[in-house]
Amino acid sequence: MPAIQSPPGRILQLEMENFKSYKGHQLVGPFKDFTAIIGPNGAGKSNLMDAISFVLGVRTGQLRGSQLKDLIYAFDDREKEQRGRKAFVRLVYLLDDGVELRFTRTITSSGGSEYRIDNRVVNWEEYNAKLRSIGILVKARNFLVFQGDVESVASKNSKELTGLLEQISGSDELKKEYEELEEKKAIAEEKAALIYQKKKTIGAEKKLKKAQKEEAEKHLKLQDELKALKREHFLWQLYNIENDIEKANEDVDAEKNNRKDVMAKLEKFEHEAGKRKIEQAKYLKEIAQREKKIAERSSKLGKYQPELLRLKEEIARIKSKIESSRKEVDKRKKEKGKHSKEIEQMQKSIKDLNEKMNELNERRQDSSGKLPMLDSQLQEYFRIKEEAGMKTIKLRDEKEVLDRQYHTDLEALRNLEENYQQLINRENDLDEQIERMKSRQKEIEDSSSEYKNETTSLKKQLRSLQEKHRDARNASENLKTRIAELEDQLSDLTAERYENERDSRLTQAVESLKRLFQGVHGRMTDLGGMEAKSNKWDDKKIEGLMKKKEEYELELEKVGSIRDMQIKESEISGKISGLEKKIQYAEIEKKSIKDKLPHLEQEKRNITEESRRINVELSKSRAEVDKRNTEIRKLEKRINEIVDRIYRDFSQSVGVANIREYEEKQLKEAQEQCELERIALPVLSDAAEEEDDSDGPQYDFSELDRAHLQERRPSARDKMDAEFRQKIESKSSEIERTAPNLRALDQYEAIQEKEKQVSQEFEAARKEEKQVADAYNTVKQKRYELFMEAFNHISSIIDKIYKQLTKSNTHPLGGTAYLNLENEDDPFLHGIKYTTMPPTKRFRDMEQLSGGEKTVAALALLFSIHSYRPSPFFILDEVDAALDNLNVAKVAQFIRSKSCQAARDNQDAEDGHGFQSIVISLKDSFYDKAEALVGVYRDVDKSCSSTMSFDLRNYAES
Repeated sequence: MPAIQSPPGRILQLEMENFKSYKGHQLVGPFKDFTAIIGPNGAGKSNLMDAISFVLGVRTGQLRGSQLKDLIYAFDDREKEQRGRKAFVRLVYLLDDGVELRFTRTITSSGGSEYRIDNRVVNWEEYNAKLRSIGILVKARNFLVFQGDVESVASKNSKELTGLLEQISGSDELKKEYEELEEKKAIAEEKAALIYQKKKTIGAEKKLKKAQKEEAEKHLKLQDELKALKREHFLWQLYNIENDIEKANEDVDAEKNNRKDVMAKLEKFEHEAGKRKIEQAKYLKEIAQREKKIAERSSKLGKYQPELLRLKEEIARIKSKIESSRKEVDKRKKEKGKHSKEIEQMQKSIKDLNEKMNELNERRQDSSGKLPMLDSQLQEYFRIKEEAGMKTIKLRDEKEVLDRQYHTDLEALRNLEENYQQLINRENDLDEQIERMKSRQKEIEDSSSEYKNETTSLKKQLRSLQEKHRDARNASENLKTRIAELEDQLSDLTAERYENERDSRLTQAVESLKRLFQGVHGRMTDLGGMEAKSNKWDDKKIEGLMKKKEEYELELEKVGSIRDMQIKESEISGKISGLEKKIQYAEIEKKSIKDKLPHLEQEKRNITEESRRINVELSKSRAEVDKRNTEIRKLEKRINEIVDRIYRDFSQSVGVANIREYEEKQLKEAQEQCELERIALPVLSDAAEEEDDSDGPQYDFSELDRAHLQERRPSARDKMDAEFRQKIESKSSEIERTAPNLRALDQYEAIQEKEKQVSQEFEAARKEEKQVADAYNTVKQKRYELFMEAFNHISSIIDKIYKQLTKSNTHPLGGTAYLNLENEDDPFLHGIKYTTMPPTKRFRDMEQLSGGEKTVAALALLFSIHSYRPSPFFILDEVDAALDNLNVAKVAQFIRSKSCQAARDNQDAEDGHGFQSIVISLKDSFYDKAEALVGVYRDVDKSCSSTMSFDLRNYAES
């Protein structure tokens, strides 16, 4: 708000009726440009000032009354209680163009106020606006100084001076809004920080869930790959089984044909073996006969020597023949053994072929689900099946009940296992989350400790810098004071030198006149011996003072720039503030973690307890399932025994061990395994869905690679099967190693939605924070501008006014005064340092001045404030009470200089505005400078205050 330029004008006169100590209708005035109100104590001088304040809208509490009725004249308490009492004060204000404005404020009989302008009733807003238009600000009280206000200003500390300046500048009107917005800003910042921390936590959780989601997706992908691999493996196995069955059928047919040939050869070999046995018996019998003959003839050896020789030859010949026969027999034996082995091998081959053929038939029967039977056999089969069903119906009913109970128990078991696994997974998640939070908590504590240590270190630096700043400032002020003193001494010495030079010239002129003219005796000062020449100009002394001044100025340069120290202090303060915010955010996050940890640990304990409970139920459920399964197996065994007994003859007739072999071979097992592992094999058709006579589902092998459809040797097939199994095992191991959180897929979507929601909340909080911050900065800037405009104006003029109040013939330059802000960024939150240097004294703060010096300094401040918000008149109540005669004369002279018509006309003067002065004073050295006097006295007869006026302009000093 800029300084208000009040239009020229003044108070002409005052009318009162029954106001305070003034009874009846009284007219006071006319008031001149400088009017003094005088009178004895208790006469009613201050009540006259209260009357002016009252008509100008000042509140009752500031007029030494609790309510308006207290301001109405009353002789005694009885009169005070009378009804219908009224009072009014009318102020006649004369504008510069001669137009009169009449401001009237009446206390009604009901105790309220009535406002009038030129006898027209108006409301307070219009009344106040009119006063404002002529430069009278009621709230700022820029037109009056009550008794004691000077002492109050003189005793104010730096913060109270700031409050006074805020009131004058109007920035205090924004104080409430500023504080509310500051609080809202802090709340919005804290809210944004909390939501940011929440967003950060959710971001970390999202990152974790994303990793878990990717792991779960990878796990599911591996499962799909494993299913596809198993599907391919089973399909390849089925393809090979069907090929083997076809080849086996072909081999069976071929082996049947080969069996006939083998049997024919076997009969031939057996016939040949019989003939060889007969020949062998014949040769053995002949050998025995020959040996017998040898024995008989040996006895006759001597007799028959010649015969002996002949016989020896015969024996040798026979032996040779026997040897030949033996060799033939051995040969026949070997051939027999060989034929026996061949027969055994053939029988074994036949047995193997029969077994293989039976196995292939069984496998084919299993793969097709039907045994190739004749119509009569089918009819017999269905009859026996019906009979078996009738005989086992009770057992089957019992089994069906047990099956239902078994599946119910099994489903319950699966649910328990699933719940148990979910609890275990959740417990693992909680362990990881708790561990992460504890780790984060430790990180926060470590970083918070570092921040605190750094803050402590910076605060130490700041204190040290502040001490240096204070010392430097004191040293700077001290040096400036010394330099000022030296400058004063130099100025005095220089003036003395000029005066001595002038005296020397005058003395020479007088001597010349004495020589030229008779009757010239010299100057009066020379003749009377009154001249004081205590201070002689001394070049050496001036040189010494100049040298000392240069030394002080050099020391002042060494002290350094106070502004640089302030900037460094601000930088360190900014760092401390930033660290304290970090510590605050860390504490918020730490508190958040500290609040969450007990809940998570409690949840973990609940889950652990629930896991134990479910584990007990699992054990019971497994035992129940095993018990049901045992009972079902027993019933199945009994049913199978009955069925096997009924089917025994029929099974033998169709070439199977028992009727259940339909469901117990390789194809069935492969199909069951596919179903257990939920592997859907591709089929071209399904016998259960069609009404034709197909032998079972026709599988689609077109999905297999060409390499898998090629015929391979058993070793190559075993190698490929091993490769399949190795891949399946590798995939299974990889799946087992992952152990993912499969719920992470849903949890990730939930956390994404949560993150989106929190992001929206964060954006809203940031927007709200920005709006509040913008509003706060706007109000702060407005408050700052109002305050600084007033401060800059007052600080720029206070030194001139103080010099006018303190200058004299002895000290024509007067003293020095200036205002300093303790904080330039937020001046209205800190103090204002008011420092003055009375003539011949050092710079001192207000509290170090004497009573009179304090009063002069306070008046300088009040007049400076008045120059910022000038009113056309200034009413002062006993402002000279604490002043000595010399200072009273100075203040009176200052007020007279401001009250003269020239000063009032020159409203743009740099040293303050002119104004009409109405001053209450008890000192004649003050009021003798006034243009008019208003005497207040106590009318004893009427028991009230009365006034009289006296114009002093007719008695001005010539």
